[in-house]
Amino acid sequence: MKRLVLVFLFTLVLFPALAAAQIPNAGFETWAGGEPASWTTTNYVDYYVPVTQTTAAHSGSSALKGAVVSYFTYLYPPYVWSGFPIAQRYSTLTGWYTFTPVGGDSLYGWAAVFKSGIPIAYGFFGNTAAHSTYTQFNATLNYFLSGTPDSCAIWLGIAGSTGNSSNYHNGSMFTIDDLSLSGTATGIAEQPTQPSAFALNQNFPNPFNPSTVIRYQLAGAGPVRLTVYDILGREVATLVDGIQQQGIHEARFDGGGLSSGIYLYRLQTAGFIQQRKMILQK
Repeated sequence: MKRLVLVFLFTLVLFPALAAAQIPNAGFETWAGGEPASWTTTNYVDYYVPVTQTTAAHSGSSALKGAVVSYFTYLYPPYVWSGFPIAQRYSTLTGWYTFTPVGGDSLYGWAAVFKSGIPIAYGFFGNTAAHSTYTQFNATLNYFLSGTPDSCAIWLGIAGSTGNSSNYHNGSMFTIDDLSLSGTATGIAEQPTQPSAFALNQNFPNPFNPSTVIRYQLAGAGPVRLTVYDILGREVATLVDGIQQQGIHEARFDGGGLSSGIYLYRLQTAGFIQQRKMILQK
């Protein structure tokens, strides 16, 4: 039985400088064992398979299809991601997609560009409208640090109707084909404005094994506590417990010593509490 192995994209291993400098298997033509070559998916063979190969391609003979599927009482989303070397400051991630949403779900994704393991640019794409024929998307890569990158990570998936990954709907599906990086970015974007509201984002990746990243934003400085609980409400980890400044923050959770299952993570500040769920899948 094949087990899912999720890659923690924020700690990419650097590739040799002479390696390929474009998206691997960008047209999803190459598959092995039901998986797209050079990509990682949320498939758990013999149990649920939300990512499959389809002949309904934009070009070539195949494309990637993702659909929210059910297994017993749980829904499992289609996520796919890849990390690979690059050697220039690309400005745009482009691709072609179709999308059939259910219950207000959205198709979204992002690309992150790294130099020596440090992110120097991000690009985002999101769509809630149905598209029965292939439609092009363009995600601008906004650089906030200088230098030539050495690696890139791309992630695509379905989010629920409230903008997070925990309330998607059975049957939402998409196809993706012909991804590419293009253009050259020459400048550095302005730093994003400080957040004006508190928020706890969905962890990424989710499901995960064994590590995941939790991102949250603080509208002001003050005491912050970020904790993880099992499904019975028992605290299993404290990720943050102290004073933090206004801004966007990230914390890494490593579930290597825990069993597979659903876990809850909770952000508490002065006057604000928010909780989300995540799935550890080994």
